Amino acid sequence: MIIMSSLSELPDDFGPCVLTLGNFDGVHLGHRELFRSLIKSARQLGCPSVVCTFNPHPLKFLAPDKAPRLLNTEDEKQRLIAASHVDYLLNIPFTHEFAKMPPEQFVDDVLVGRLNVCKLIVGYDYAFGKDREGDGVFLQRYGENHNFKVEVMQPVGADGLPYSSTRIRNLITEGRVAEVVNLLGRQYNLEGRVVPGFQRGRKMGFPTANLETDKELLPAPGVYAVKVRFDQQEYSAVANLGNRPTFSDGLSTIEVHLLDFSGDLYGQRMRMYFVERLRDEKKFADLGALSKAIADDVLCARQILQETRIIQYQEYLSLR
Repeated sequence: MIIMSSLSELPDDFGPCVLTLGNFDGVHLGHRELFRSLIKSARQLGCPSVVCTFNPHPLKFLAPDKAPRLLNTEDEKQRLIAASHVDYLLNIPFTHEFAKMPPEQFVDDVLVGRLNVCKLIVGYDYAFGKDREGDGVFLQRYGENHNFKVEVMQPVGADGLPYSSTRIRNLITEGRVAEVVNLLGRQYNLEGRVVPGFQRGRKMGFPTANLETDKELLPAPGVYAVKVRFDQQEYSAVANLGNRPTFSDGLSTIEVHLLDFSGDLYGQRMRMYFVERLRDEKKFADLGALSKAIADDVLCARQILQETRIIQYQEYLSLR
């Protein structure tokens, strides 16, 4: 996949192409179906497939206090879209000038003038342009007069509800990490770097790796059964997210205890996959009570994780 960070990187003779527009945060199963339709149409028409998105997320620019915490880092989103077999990813910088652009101008100047779009595929709820005046109906009408086809995909989902980034965010915020697999098609995960901690876990017999991450959206505070991958190895683990109420230091941390592992992890980058939430954070009376709770968490996590297989994005995004 070729990544372009602005319209200026497009060749003058680019296109024709089949294109989709959106933010695609999470790259969930609904996005996967849209990408499959995009690629199928591009192959039928013998032209490249293009995913067009915006950076930063428009709400982060227009209304930061209302902007969602994103499910993916920019690097994660790019890798997930690349795994979908898309030919081009165009990241258009979202600026004040761009925000003021009427939908007619966006179609004329960008979709037709620069991208030479021959077919456009959008989700049923997609809207764009100044005051979000452009939508699927507008695009279909405009396309008829400007010689490009428009397909508005109907909602796809599970349990009678459409796949939705908002729905996934709500589940993660509530700590219901096991349920998001049916919406994301994979375990929710994050990448982090191991940084020095207070060594308290080591003193209790449960050494932890303290992770520092760029991930915006973290699951609810609590204890989780997780799997961790680094150096092409996979380990079962228990993770604690939160402010460690037993120690009352108020610091929010991500601490991971790897089962059946010993060694120095400082500076190591690892990816952690959330499998199941075990319990809330709790303030214990003393370190003995905390140690017993951690031992119980480890036993419970072993039972859960021995039957768990991590789903990689290459697997769930492969073409059928």
